[in-house]
Amino acid sequence: MPIFMLDFFGVLLHVMGSVDLADLSFLFGPHLREELGVIGQAELSVRFASVEGAGQEVRVHDGDGRLLRRHAFDGLGGVPPLLPPFAVLGDRFGILQAAVLVKGGLVVALVGGVESPRSALALALGARGWRMVSGQRLVVDRVTGETLPYQVPLELRGAALEAAHACGLREQDLRPATSPLTGPYFQVRPENLLETVPVDARLGPATLVRLCTAGGHRPSLEDWGRAPSVWPADAAGLLDGNPLMRLLLPPAGGCEEAADLLDARLCPPLPKGTAPCPADWRTPKERPAGSITSASIRREPRTSTVLSSAGSSTVREVVATT
Repeated sequence: MPIFMLDFFGVLLHVMGSVDLADLSFLFGPHLREELGVIGQAELSVRFASVEGAGQEVRVHDGDGRLLRRHAFDGLGGVPPLLPPFAVLGDRFGILQAAVLVKGGLVVALVGGVESPRSALALALGARGWRMVSGQRLVVDRVTGETLPYQVPLELRGAALEAAHACGLREQDLRPATSPLTGPYFQVRPENLLETVPVDARLGPATLVRLCTAGGHRPSLEDWGRAPSVWPADAAGLLDGNPLMRLLLPPAGGCEEAADLLDARLCPPLPKGTAPCPADWRTPKERPAGSITSASIRREPRTSTVLSSAGSSTVREVVATT
């Protein structure tokens, strides 16, 4: 049985069973270790198994082989996501549904559900020099308060898909998927569209920006006094000290103007004659001088992907759904 090793925030995890390397590489990118895992090296292991008459099952064990959690497999999405097994790590990490980016050491979390314009706005910010921390989840270390990179695929629908094409998206980089709640959508590795931070980076607290649809014709930004809900429930006060804002968006469009508004508010221009600070993180490809679009810095994907066939009950087919 093949064993694959993933590294999430320093937590080494073995994944085994009916799961495909190409799927893991697409879904978790730089979190996947190049070397195969060896039993005993990882803190946790997740085994996908078939149970006669009951479909797929997931079993989570600790490093000593003790069973920590056993449940039916119904997809990798949801809150908390299945990988890493946040359900047994709730005392260490808090999670919020958001797209998270950083620029010059300043972190912003665009708080909104899958049908909000968070992905389209994230791509617009990427064209303004922001780097992707996570396209789907704000992950916070409950001990240090640090923001942790969780580099999973962006989910593209509607305006976000159009924005991705404007950034130079290639059709071969897309993977189709289906959600039982929102229907068909596409997934793409974030590094194919904008710069990303290394997965071992440790960032400061995020400014939380709640995305709301308003009746106006232009975006507006205002202070917000209500902290969003965080998983797990006992981490409710985890983000109480974070700056809070609310971004009001028109019913359609407005992401480019909203990105200008956020960029100017959170990263105001330096006083004339001030030397900028060097970047906090280095990436294999630095942004070319004078570049203003994320398409100019697109990188080749780490590996090819294997698309799944509709209707299959194996983990390979289900992992692309939410």
